[in-house]
This record gives sequence, C-alpha cells and structure tokens, in this order.
Amino acid sequence: MSKKSVAYGKFVRFFWNKPTVALNLLTLGLKLENTRRKVVATTRNDFSSWVDFAALSIVASAFSGEEVALVNLFFPSEIMAGFALKSVSAEGLSGMLAAMHLEDFALARAESIGVSKNTCSFHRAGLGLNLLNMMKNVRAVAVTNMLCDGNVPIFRTIASLYGLKLIVLDVPRNLDEFNVDYVSQQLEQAVYELENQLNRRFDWKKFEEQMKIESEIFEALRELYPKLCEKPIKMHLYQHVNLLYTIHVRPDFHLLKAVRALERDLKAETSDDAKRILWMHLSPYYDNVLNEIFSKDSPHTVVASELCWDWLDWRIDVRRGFKSIAEKLLLNPLLNDARKRAEFAVKLAKDFRVNGVIHFNQFGCKQSSGSIELIKGVFDELKIPFLSLDGDCVDHTSSSSEQFKTRVQAFLEMIE
Repeated sequence: MSKKSVAYGKFVRFFWNKPTVALNLLTLGLKLENTRRKVVATTRNDFSSWVDFAALSIVASAFSGEEVALVNLFFPSEIMAGFALKSVSAEGLSGMLAAMHLEDFALARAESIGVSKNTCSFHRAGLGLNLLNMMKNVRAVAVTNMLCDGNVPIFRTIASLYGLKLIVLDVPRNLDEFNVDYVSQQLEQAVYELENQLNRRFDWKKFEEQMKIESEIFEALRELYPKLCEKPIKMHLYQHVNLLYTIHVRPDFHLLKAVRALERDLKAETSDDAKRILWMHLSPYYDNVLNEIFSKDSPHTVVASELCWDWLDWRIDVRRGFKSIAEKLLLNPLLNDARKRAEFAVKLAKDFRVNGVIHFNQFGCKQSSGSIELIKGVFDELKIPFLSLDGDCVDHTSSSSEQFKTRVQAFLEMIE
C-alpha cells in the first residue's frame, strides 16, 4: 500500500503478457516484502509492525504453494485450521492487486465473462485473479452469506474453476438457541463435506489449538480495550485494514505476538491532542490521499475501525466448539438491522471519545450504503460530526483523490 508497491506493480505489468513470468515476479515480490516485514516486526516488536506482517503473510501464502482455502471475510477460519488449510480471503487478494495498481487486469478478466461493473470490485477482482490462473494450490472454497448478497454466486464460480463444491454457511440475522443450533449443524456438515473432498480427517486437536490461540488473543484485547480507548495506539489508516483482515481471516500466532506487544506499547504510549476519528466500513487498499491525511503522525488520527471490534461481544468457549463459533457469527453487530449496527458504532464512538465519524461507502456494496441515512441521523442526534464518503476500495481509477481531499479537509476543519 505504498509507493514501493506501485513501483513494483509497474515492473510486473511490463511482463503481464507472459503469465508465468508475471506470476513468478508477483510471488517473488510478496516473498521479499513478507521477509522484510518479518524482520521489521521482529526488530521493532511493536503492535502495528506485527499486524502488518500478519496481514501480508495471509496474502503471500496464496502464492507460496501452501494448501489454501479461499474464503470470504466472515467464514470461520477455525474450520480450515482443522484441515491444516491456510485461509485466504478474496477481499485481501483484491486488495493486494490494488496496492500494486494491477487490479485492472483482474477486473477486466471478470468483466469478460459477463460480470457487471456494478458488482463490488472486491468480488470482481477476486474472481478475475482466479480466472487468470494466478492461484497455486486452492483446496477448498467457502463462504458465508453474512452482510453481502454477492458472495455466494461469485464464490460458486470460483469453486467451479477448481472443480470444487462451494461450502456455504447460511447465517440468520438473530441470536437465539435455535439459530445457534442451526449454524452449528451447518458447521458439522461443512466438516463432513470437506473430509470427503480433501480425503482427510478433521483434526480436532488443531481445531482446538486454533480456538485456544484466538481465546488468548481476544481476551487480551478485551482486557486492553479500556486502555486503548483512553490512549489509542497511533496507526496509519491502512493498518486498521490490516488489523481487521487479520482478525477475521487468520488470527494466528502472528496476531498473538502483536497483542502481546500491544500491552508494552500502551505503557509507553503518551497521550496527545490529535482529533479522534472512528472509521466505518473499509478504506481503499491502494496508496491514496486518505492514507496521507490519516497517517499515524497526523493531527487527525483514526483511533478505531468498526470492523476491528465486531467480535467484542463474543467469548470463546473451546469446550463448546462449533456452537461457540456459531455464536461468534450470530453476535456480529453488523449482521442484524441497521439500528443495531448504529448502536454498536455509537458505543465505539463514545468509548473512544471520538471527535468525528467517517463512513466509506464501497461502490457496489449495498450493505455499506443502505443504512447511511439512519446512522447519520443517530450521530446527528448526538452532535457527533459524520461524513459519508463514496469511493472504491479496489479500483483506483474509480475514485477522485481531489474530491476525497476537499471533502475530508472541510470535515476536519469543522471539528477543529
């Protein structure tokens, strides 16, 4: 997500008409950058460096030859851990292409088979990347229908490219005992189908190990939450995206190291007078003016991102296994109606004592734009300034940097 990524993308673009060479260069670039981030994380041993490394490690594994499962952001990675598969999300792969300004190849490939330009660019680019035969060892494709009605048809097409059956979790909107059992039974069925597809047994020990790692991660974050609200860690805007991606797709020992470093960082962090911003939904993956405005050294700092904390009400119970995972999915505050989402956003805004809220509306995403007026009305009643930004997180040609800059700067002047 830096100028280095764009420069390397230009180099790869030069060889794009030679698919094998382009893929090898892409793989090499990810490997080198992942190694660099590991060195930085090990040397600095701070929260944001470990998060940056963890996020890229997920994407890089898709090109390393490891056995991977392509999932959407909300499919429970614990299931894939039980099969020793590395979960990689299509959203993250689309973001990787966007960071190097290579997303146009994937978007064009998806559109060439009839996928509408009105479809979310995350899904178009994710499908296009697979149509370009860039993935090395996809062994499973799985998705939930949470928040997005475009997930299932796109992922079904992706699964068909590899001759795989798509695993779909139907997640109801309300939490009750019946729905917990309903989702839990689907998880059992998913395991059965994957056992047949992979011709291997589900490893309960690996599954429980993953649950225990997550338990340690999330309990530590929950304990540190009040301190974070009081003294937020300074992070670049894009690092909040890295965090939410890691939390949802593969919260493993890299994230655990990040959380352990966070406690030390909080002891050293000093309070400052920066204006506090709550970020809702996502932000562009490519290098853009928003990352400049909301850098960690900016007088206006993003202190929390909605999707980094949507697990907050979930308490892991390793003994209850699938039922505990079902509760995680059903407890997500974005799953229910818009008012519940607004209530959750208000909680974050109050806890972090923010000076303003910015909601980024991803083109083609009904979930992110459909509830804007209600959410804005709630924050208006609380007299918390609210800005709604329209743009594209993946297609860097669809958004205007100057428009972002003008609107955001006017908003920030208002909260001074």
